[in-house]
Amino acid sequence: MAINAGVVTGDLLFFAVAAAGLAAAAGAMGPAFAAVKWLGAGYLVWQGISLWRQAPASLAAPGSGGESRFWPNYSAGLLLMFGHVQAMLFYAALLPGLVDFAVLEWRELALVGLMLAVVIGGVNAGYALLAARARRFFSNPRAQLAVQRVAGSLMFVAAALVASR
Repeated sequence: MAINAGVVTGDLLFFAVAAAGLAAAAGAMGPAFAAVKWLGAGYLVWQGISLWRQAPASLAAPGSGGESRFWPNYSAGLLLMFGHVQAMLFYAALLPGLVDFAVLEWRELALVGLMLAVVIGGVNAGYALLAARARRFFSNPRAQLAVQRVAGSLMFVAAALVASR
């Protein structure tokens, strides 16, 4: 959920920047801004046509990709976490409420580490299982074609809305 929230936040920021830029361009260009609107509608139509005409992609069978290479994947995950400053701050804020550092023993530290490994590992494993199921579903060419047709149709609707305003 946190990744999704970050993606949504990023999209909202991009939307705000684009909206501010387009508002400034509309004010500066006056009636000539209609050309930008029609170019945008044309781009959306082109995207819709591309999605409708695109052949379903051939996905590698599960387990045949990079998943089998443990150390590169482990290293990538480790480096990702080293760059995740928020995780460090989270633990720095949380641990003093869970552990009395004045009398901390290695057994307590090991127990907290084990609990974190089980909880975080379990949650991530659940995400991976859901992703694998989705991959199997979307590796079906008919499912891909349906998704592409829906996305293409939505591009046509967006183009019509842009052109009608």
